Amino acid sequence: MTNLLSKLMAALGLVGVVLSMSACSTAAVGASAVGAVAEAVAGNSYSKESRRRAEMQSDLQSYEEAQTPQHVENEVAYLNVVEQMQKQGLWFASLAHIDALETRWAVSERSRLLRADALRQTGQKEPSSVLYRQLLRSPSAARALHGLGLIAAADGQFDAAVSQMQAAQKIAPTDALLLNDLGYALLHTGRGVDAGMPLKQAAQLLPQNTRIQSNLALYLALFGSASEALAWMNQSGMGVEQRMRVLEQARTLSATAEGVASSRPIQVLGAAPQAAVVEVGRSPLIFEKQLTSTAAAL
Repeated sequence: MTNLLSKLMAALGLVGVVLSMSACSTAAVGASAVGAVAEAVAGNSYSKESRRRAEMQSDLQSYEEAQTPQHVENEVAYLNVVEQMQKQGLWFASLAHIDALETRWAVSERSRLLRADALRQTGQKEPSSVLYRQLLRSPSAARALHGLGLIAAADGQFDAAVSQMQAAQKIAPTDALLLNDLGYALLHTGRGVDAGMPLKQAAQLLPQNTRIQSNLALYLALFGSASEALAWMNQSGMGVEQRMRVLEQARTLSATAEGVASSRPIQVLGAAPQAAVVEVGRSPLIFEKQLTSTAAAL
């Protein structure tokens, strides 16, 4: 359509004029474009506003043609588009496109994995688990074990989550997101001190990931020292809000996690070396006051 309209514009002496296009449908685009050409011929000019609208409409159509999966003729390219949708958090939409993709090209290992992830993220744990288990003997076994571990963790079954993720780690030892989730699950078990290795590995493999940064800070707050945790927060460029979330989690885990001895102190991390010390089991009200004063110092 674009080539045809370009030739038409050239024939009419309108080279360089951007046509006004509607993004509603292909038919609407054609009608709008032809109407724009007719108007230009009749008036022999385009106002600045008309040209601006035409450019915006043209850019919009080009973007949609590039992004809309239905226009993808290659299965792998379509799978890539669906994967990008999931990275953007469009889990429900990705399920619809997986249906379309599998109708067009049939079910594949990769489409089954994408569906399992989407089902898990949309709260459909049972069908997600079924798909993950079907993938345990495939090249996607590490991702499937990771997914099963995440489902277990969501149910509060952290020991089972650790077992699944450790099995996945043996297959994919450099997967930073897997290492991060393994470390986080360990923090919720009696083996919290063991979370240090996977979390430190994850932080070096994927240093810009804020979830990994926060989980390593949480580990250092629980099992390291105030100076270590504060140094890591500063190195990672954490803002006040992120630091406070870490400290809130530290407060919760210090009171409930089996891996933290009841007599072990947890230091509240502030900007100053003389950070307050909060012992495990102290009044949540006292802790909240200390968190507030710490935030003010950051």
